[in-house]
Amino acid sequence: MDAREDLPKVSIETEQDWRRIQHNFSAALLARLDTELESHGQAGDKDALLPHAHQFLETLFDISRPNLRINGRTSITDEPCDDEDDLDMEPFDEALDRHIWSLSDQRLKWDKDVADRRRTRPTDIEKLIADGLTQHHDVETSETSNEYADFSAKQVDPELERTLLNTVSLAPRPLQSIQSLQNRSDKIKSVSAEVKALKP
Repeated sequence: MDAREDLPKVSIETEQDWRRIQHNFSAALLARLDTELESHGQAGDKDALLPHAHQFLETLFDISRPNLRINGRTSITDEPCDDEDDLDMEPFDEALDRHIWSLSDQRLKWDKDVADRRRTRPTDIEKLIADGLTQHHDVETSETSNEYADFSAKQVDPELERTLLNTVSLAPRPLQSIQSLQNRSDKIKSVSAEVKALKP
């Protein structure tokens, strides 16, 4: 959502420019009033209409003031700034202001995008991991169940079968030889200890 106002404001460089606009508008309105009164032959009614014209101008300027941006400041009050303040103040850069607001809007969009991702991504990743684990488990189960399902005895090569049988029959032998070697090692250690214990 844009933090700025929905309707753009009228930018004026300085407070003096605003006063000059007010003066020019007032002068133009009063000149038009004089012209209209003279054309209708009612020049004597000017004194009666002047207070109403001034009231109209005041109301008009009060209504227009909130829609103004004077040197980058939005002011709803009609208090004139000091001339010294206006001289000390840098002129307002409208392009820079627009650029700053666009960067701010972009940052807000990014923050919203990051917040949305923080809310949705963990559940998406959790769902992906759960689906992956389920698929992996299903594949393992199907592989183990179907591994030997279609494997018949006729398909086994006789040479391969003999080799497998020899390998299986040889499997206990290394274990037995390891145990016998362990026993012999223990005996050698005990004999060696006895020999060292004997005195020459």
